[in-house]
Formats: sequence, structure tokens, C-alpha cells
Amino acid sequence: MANTTQQVRPKAVKAGIFIRFLASGYDLTILFGLLFIAFAILTLADPSMQSIPKWLQYLLSCSIAFAYFVGFWSKAGMTTGMRPWRLHVAMIDTGDRPSIAAAGIRFTALALTWIALGATFFQMNVYIATGQINRPLFAVASLMPALSMLIMILTPQRQALHDILSGTSVFRAEK
Repeated sequence: MANTTQQVRPKAVKAGIFIRFLASGYDLTILFGLLFIAFAILTLADPSMQSIPKWLQYLLSCSIAFAYFVGFWSKAGMTTGMRPWRLHVAMIDTGDRPSIAAAGIRFTALALTWIALGATFFQMNVYIATGQINRPLFAVASLMPALSMLIMILTPQRQALHDILSGTSVFRAEK
């Protein structure tokens, strides 16, 4: 009699938009805390932050965000913000945790979507304050998040744009 030790995966359902936004809120709160700690340490070294170039500050912020998301997705299949909601990121074809490369692609595409969303809100605030808007920037910036949401609603696996590009999807484990 052969001893088979197969890993049994929990049953899961496709995660919807609302639950993914809740998990994103948790993750962004944690990420802001990590960035606060990192920059608090930097201000101990240079309280005015004048000697630290802006590009280095941006690089530090991006590196911390990359390490947080890619590290958790590739090692555990979920971030800390996804845990309370029982969400898991998995490769769509195998169901395994994403590789570092797939998680990196997912992070890059997701970051570009969030940056575009931020640019959209910025342009709306400029329009409210001044009555002027940079129409091409607003059109491009607002198109990417809207397209990602539309794709998530229309695809059978509920994959957003960053999931399709990385070959992943987000699932919610059943109790």
C-alpha cells in the first residue's frame, strides 16, 4: 500500500470586488505604518530630510511596498490584510502560490493602477479648485482603474487586470 502525502487544498470561491477592497484597506494601513517607521528612522538621522534626495525617498517607499506585497504573496499566498478575509492569491493554472516573478508582475501592474487612480482623484481636485483639467491625463489616468474593474466583473475567474497579466487570481477560502 503506497503512502501518498498529497496536500489537500481548502475549498475556495472567487473573491469579489468589495471583499478585495476591504483587504486592500487593511494592507494600505499596514503599509503606511511601515513607511512611517522607515521615515521616522530617517528623520532621526536628518530631521530636515534635506540631505536625502527625493529619488532615494521614492525608491525606499517603492522598495518597502514591493517587499511587503511580493514577499507575502510569494511566501504565504496572502498578505496580512488578506488573512482576516481568508483571501489567497494563487496561480490560475496550478492553484499554487505565485512565484516571485509572478508576484512582481502583479505588484507592478497593481501599483500602476493605484497610481492612475490617485492621478484621477488629483485631477478631479484640481478641476474642483481651479475649473481647469488636463483632459488627456485625466482620460488616461481614469481609464486604467475603470478598465481593471470592468475586466474583474466580466472575467469568469474575477481576475483584475493585474491578475490577468501575472496569471493569478484571488480566492476566498470557505469555512
